[in-house]
Amino acid sequence: MRKRNRQKKKQWRQRLVLCLAVATTLCTLAVVGIVVPHVGNLMAFRREQAMLPNYSPFDDVWREINPDYVGWIRINGTTVDYPVVRGRDNVQYLTMSFSGEENILGAIFMDYRLELDTPNLVIYGHQARDEAGTRLMFGGLFYFRDNDAELLENYSTIEFMENGMLHKFEIFSARQTDIFDPGYQIRFETPLAFELFLRRIGAPYDTTQVITLSTCIGHNNDRRFIVQGALVSSTEVH
Repeated sequence: MRKRNRQKKKQWRQRLVLCLAVATTLCTLAVVGIVVPHVGNLMAFRREQAMLPNYSPFDDVWREINPDYVGWIRINGTTVDYPVVRGRDNVQYLTMSFSGEENILGAIFMDYRLELDTPNLVIYGHQARDEAGTRLMFGGLFYFRDNDAELLENYSTIEFMENGMLHKFEIFSARQTDIFDPGYQIRFETPLAFELFLRRIGAPYDTTQVITLSTCIGHNNDRRFIVQGALVSSTEVH
């Protein structure tokens, strides 16, 4: 009887943890989105960009500045060119900059439940514009929503740099969607589950890893814009 009670308690705890994880994710998906930075936020953002040392994304100095640093994301031809962090949850970096200052622009951050070799690397960020209309943070993803033919032809590669490795992902999808999009799936119990995932999102059949970049559309908490890429190469950088 005691053993059965312990098993029931263990099952209850596991369900509670699962519910909390789902709730945290939905909270994140409902909050990450468009922000309207005030002058003070923009000034702080520009100071940080100017103060961050001009080192290689592979340099250990980034972890000295912020131990949560996991890599760097860049899409040539856009304004997406930022360090990526992974916090203690999916809320911490909604209003905290890379250098640890409070700022409504937050930081670009990876889902805290993931490792770098996860099959679907989900990365979140706010979208914003400055007073001149320049897209900031993941506002740069909207270059792809504008269907810029030259951009799509010449700058369709997402670069993610981490631990001495340069990973290149070829963009295969840029779409308006919602928080229930299958592109947010991060758990795959079997190879077949991942194969079905690739089919649902329209990825190339031989894809081994997907990167999913997500931000909001307007002020609608349920609407999303996501850009997804399929891994095409991983190169060691010396």
